[in-house]
Amino acid sequence: MRGRASPIARAVCVALATLWSLPALSSRSFVGLKRERSWKTRCRNGPEPEERSLINPTLGLAGVGALLGPWVDAIHNQALLSYDLLPVSVALPLGVARSSLLVPPLLALAYALLGAVLPSALAALVPRKPREPREPRKPLVPLPPLPRALLAVASTCFIIKSSELLSHFDSYLAWPVLASLALLQWACLDGRLSSLFLALLAGLCGPLAELPVMWLGAWHYTAPDYWPLAVLGFGPGVPWAGLSILTGPCYFAVTTDAIALGRLFARL
Repeated sequence: MRGRASPIARAVCVALATLWSLPALSSRSFVGLKRERSWKTRCRNGPEPEERSLINPTLGLAGVGALLGPWVDAIHNQALLSYDLLPVSVALPLGVARSSLLVPPLLALAYALLGAVLPSALAALVPRKPREPREPRKPLVPLPPLPRALLAVASTCFIIKSSELLSHFDSYLAWPVLASLALLQWACLDGRLSSLFLALLAGLCGPLAELPVMWLGAWHYTAPDYWPLAVLGFGPGVPWAGLSILTGPCYFAVTTDAIALGRLFARL
């Protein structure tokens, strides 16, 4: 028909127009416009699934740390330490729970770091082979996420309570018992080497992280052994260095249950 191009002619015109526009599509102005539209889409639709996967566990762990953490922490505070700044005492049928108004925000930060931020950062830093399974190691007691998280919290409470009972013995005799319990908790409920690394890191650096707030007078340990600062010459007469070796396994156990809770919140 006159006045209308044939299908072959239209296809040739489309191909030529596409080839002509390729330089423009690859130009900086087009790429910038595409990125701007992508940014606007993200602002309208919210974060990507990968980003949302870290938001849920971080917020959930912060809530657990702020609400449940002080009650768990108060289990061994009756024997190991005394709060000097903003102390709070609550009478319970089994005794008096002592804590501080500083504890909820500090534990909210600690749980979010130990259970969500640090595991995610470690997974991003450690390279993994394409065919290597993500989680090659399994716990000795395989459980669904919810029972595993609940059992992790319960076992952490048991370990912290054990630290209170063992505080009446020599700390260097009580520490191997607590460390064995914490390691057994990890083996039964987690079993991953990445979790073991983070728990060991928290067991060493967690007590050291208390030094600034102890220096500010927030709390002090009633029977300090100054570990690990004693090897550096700090001892009696240096109140801010008065740490207790029994807190290391407790930090280890808290890391194990924070990671279990983080994996549970990531599925929600």
